Amino acid sequence: MPSSYIDHCNSCPYGDAKHLSIADRRIRAQPIPLENNGSSTLLVFQSPGVDEWTNGKPISSSNPRSAAMKIKSALEIIELNRESFDIANVVQCFPGKKESKETAAPRDKRPVSAAVSACSKWLDHDIRTGQYERIVVFGCPAKRALHQLGYRNDTRFVYVRHPSASGVSISQLAGNLANPSFQPTAFGGG
Repeated sequence: MPSSYIDHCNSCPYGDAKHLSIADRRIRAQPIPLENNGSSTLLVFQSPGVDEWTNGKPISSSNPRSAAMKIKSALEIIELNRESFDIANVVQCFPGKKESKETAAPRDKRPVSAAVSACSKWLDHDIRTGQYERIVVFGCPAKRALHQLGYRNDTRFVYVRHPSASGVSISQLAGNLANPSFQPTAFGGG
């Protein structure tokens, strides 16, 4: 994974964070790489949010409603911690925020396809060199990206709903994380 903007990022619309507001661009000056904890299990998410962009670590928000806090709660149930896994995103840069609506706080943008295409090559490299026995992929956008990379029939992959998806419980996430043979409820998209 990149730890700085390099030649590979020149073809990415997120290279040098030019797509972000000046304030968000000042937070961070490089993509967020794989969190390598030496695990045989990799967790894959779509892209970092603003908190992850600030922290420099994937899935690390402290917002009580965030995917990161749901994952943290699930890990507490199964008595593991984030260091039990390697953690990555399909896109390593924060895509930015959508315009806020009258009653709702602005949500993160979905990464554009050109960014997914450029960044997913880094993820592919990490998967090929990581010796992973199990790869848990969260959400349809990440699933689609991995299928485009050719991992559709790879039995190491488990595709589950994103922690922030409606109806996903902490106990379901705990099952997804704890049991290598756990067969999650299938979901569409991709």
